Amino acid sequence: MDRDERARRVLEQLGESGARCVHARDGREHHLFRVQLACGERMLKIPREDALPDPFDTGRTPTERLFCEGVAIGLARGVPTPAHYRVHDTEPVCATMELLPGTTAEQAWERGQLDEDQLLRVCLQMGRMLANLHGVRRPADGDLLPDLEVDDRGNARLLHLDYHLGNVLGRPKLGAGWEVTGVVDWTCARWGPPEADFVEMQVSVFIRNPRARDAFVAGYRQVALRAVDLGLVERRAARELRRRLAEHPDEGGAARGYWQAFADKHPE
Repeated sequence: MDRDERARRVLEQLGESGARCVHARDGREHHLFRVQLACGERMLKIPREDALPDPFDTGRTPTERLFCEGVAIGLARGVPTPAHYRVHDTEPVCATMELLPGTTAEQAWERGQLDEDQLLRVCLQMGRMLANLHGVRRPADGDLLPDLEVDDRGNARLLHLDYHLGNVLGRPKLGAGWEVTGVVDWTCARWGPPEADFVEMQVSVFIRNPRARDAFVAGYRQVALRAVDLGLVERRAARELRRRLAEHPDEGGAARGYWQAFADKHPE
C-alpha cells in the first residue's frame, strides 16, 4: 500500500473521506499530510511501512510511539508544540494535530535561507528552548513515558531525544533573523539525563561546526543556569555514531568520514 492509499484509508475511517489531502513531507518513521478536516486544517501523521525502528527500543509499536508523542507534547513547557494532538485507533494508526507555521531549520540552512550568523542565533534559541523543556522533572507517576535510564529517576528530565534542525520549525523574522516557531516529532521522548538531548545536534551539526555548539550551550545555560557535561555529550554521541556506522552502512553520506573520526577520537 503506497502512502497516498494509506492516507485515503485512514481518512475514510475518520469519516473524512472527502477531505482535501496534500502530501507534506516524509520522515524516517512517518508520512505527513496537510488535510482539511471538518474541525479545521490539520497535519495527518501516518507510520511508514518501512519505518526505522525506535533506536532506544526496537520493539515499540507505531501506536506506542504516537501515544508517547502525545504524552510528551502535553508535558512540554516553554517549547512551542502542535496543539490538539490526537491519536486515532485507525488501521493503520494515525495522529492529527494543528499545523505549526514555518519550515524546518534544516531546509532553510540547505536552501541558503540561513547564513552562518543566523544559524548561530537559531542554535542559541534552540538551546534556550531545550533548557525550558528540561525544566520538566520526572514525577513519581511518570510511567506513561519510558525511562532512558532508570538509575537516577530523581534527576530525570523530559527529553525530546530527536532534537535537531530537521525537527525545529521557523520562519524569517521581520527586519532580520529567523525565529523558531515550533518543535515537532516527539515519538522518541523519554525521561532521562539532560545531556542525552544534545546528542542529535552533536552528530548532525556540532561535529562540523563547534561555534554552533558554543551558541547552543550558551543559550541552554542562560535558562538552565547549570553546566553542561560536554565530555558526557561527546561520549554519548560517539556511542550513537558507532551504532549507526555498524547498523546503517549507507547512512551519513558526506558526513560519514566525520562520524568515523569522531567515534575513533572518543573510544569506549
